[in-house]
Amino acid sequence: MDEPKVAVECVMVSYNFTQDPEKAKIVMVSASGLRFFDRWVLTHGSILAPLKEAEIFQRSKGKLILNDEFYAKLPEVYISGQYSTQEKNVYDNLEVLSKNRHAQNGADLEHSSYLVRTVMGRICHIWQCSVVDRCASDVFYNWSIGHREAGEDEQTSLGHSLLSVFVLIDLEGCDQEFKTLRPLSSLLDIVHPPPVRGSQLLVCSTPFGCEAFLNSETIGYICGEVGVRPSLILTDAATSLGSEGGAVFATGKSLSLIGIVACSVSWCRGEWVGLTLVAPLMTVLSAKLNMDMANLARPRTRDPLMTVLNTIDRTTVLVRCGSTWGSGVYLGDGYFITCSHCLNEYTNRRVEIYCQGIKEHAVVVYRTVQDRPYDLAVLYSSPAKWKHLQVAKLSDNPAWKGEQVMAVGFPYYSEHSVDSLVPTMTNGYVNNVSPSMIQTSCCVQSGFSGGPIIRLTSGIEVVGIIVSNAKNDENAYYPYVNMAVPATAFKDSVQKFMISKDPNSLQNLENQREIIQSQWRLLPYRSKI
Repeated sequence: MDEPKVAVECVMVSYNFTQDPEKAKIVMVSASGLRFFDRWVLTHGSILAPLKEAEIFQRSKGKLILNDEFYAKLPEVYISGQYSTQEKNVYDNLEVLSKNRHAQNGADLEHSSYLVRTVMGRICHIWQCSVVDRCASDVFYNWSIGHREAGEDEQTSLGHSLLSVFVLIDLEGCDQEFKTLRPLSSLLDIVHPPPVRGSQLLVCSTPFGCEAFLNSETIGYICGEVGVRPSLILTDAATSLGSEGGAVFATGKSLSLIGIVACSVSWCRGEWVGLTLVAPLMTVLSAKLNMDMANLARPRTRDPLMTVLNTIDRTTVLVRCGSTWGSGVYLGDGYFITCSHCLNEYTNRRVEIYCQGIKEHAVVVYRTVQDRPYDLAVLYSSPAKWKHLQVAKLSDNPAWKGEQVMAVGFPYYSEHSVDSLVPTMTNGYVNNVSPSMIQTSCCVQSGFSGGPIIRLTSGIEVVGIIVSNAKNDENAYYPYVNMAVPATAFKDSVQKFMISKDPNSLQNLENQREIIQSQWRLLPYRSKI
């Protein structure tokens, strides 16, 4: 991947978390950061988590007021970046230099990975983005967000408080006369709005705050957007603790800066969330500068992905039954297919279907016995209500090992977003396949159940219905190891039923063969069904 063609550099931000000179060399707190216009570094507020001063964010209730005394108590920070001996080093004009490590003997070591220079800076401004904070309260209120080792309650409280906090660092010393809004305004001039769902992203960060991983790059896709403007972006780009503050670029003919990592590790409903939260810089900076984003929008041509998105959004629905929800696929004539376990409360609760601002009741035509393959159910709702939907194309060709696919579903459903509800999409590959099971590396969470696995190479085809991911005996879930029922295993039965209306045509959905029963038991692991 080419280096970013923007006036920014990806760096590591760290500081000593002890006054003991012996321990100071090893007790470090680190995160990623974005250096721009030589002098300034922007990072995420999670780096403040270990400091006693971070308690002020838990008490602020969105009304953050910091004074000079607060900033004076903060530690000096170190900014580490890579440089090339072939070019003028941007750090040469900085007066305060903490260390300069480079290859001493032998040109064979003059590679950027060995050339690291670290300078000192001061935290000059901290602020809380009201837009991100409101999104965290409305959508992520039941998430556990932890940045350091601590109890779950402590992690959640502090993690939520810092999720919407951003930190500006001055590499030339903290000049109180300098208006900190100026560099943020200049940064806003070079950032771009996020591209559409399904677009590719590049994340540049330093996982685990380890210099050996400085400026590691990982590729992923935009899985969805949350909140207004949007407030946060979901991506399946793989990140780790320490990636917070890392720069996020949209790929294309050149890299366009769109955001920074806000959260790499989180939990929801007892599951590790495999997606990374990205804060869009256009949203964060425009809110800080009190600027109308409508005036900042850059014109863009129609994205070729829009046709794919339009089809996906018109074939995939949210299925809700009591406190449980999942996804479903439209088969036409008012019929939908979903997972049986999404309907566990059906005996005393109604089934509701949501899609593109429409909400209607549905009846269960057939569902397999709980905890039995294929864990499928067929629903019916008046077709007159769903004329705007598109019939999903079920593939006649089995998935093959190694092909790229997409998982679609509704993992994070909020009552506040029904009218603008769109599915989340994650990309991956088919890891394994049999006539009765497809295993993919797409990131799948609770709520994806019943959603489609889609092939894009020959049009938009549904090759499977997502059923579960794997969990072990300690109830640890693995979002990147998941299973789906192949479309070829149920297509004929469902289509025969839609013609004959005979429920006996659906008996094959509950497969009694021992070899298939055994396969879906996933011993020694378990599926979620």
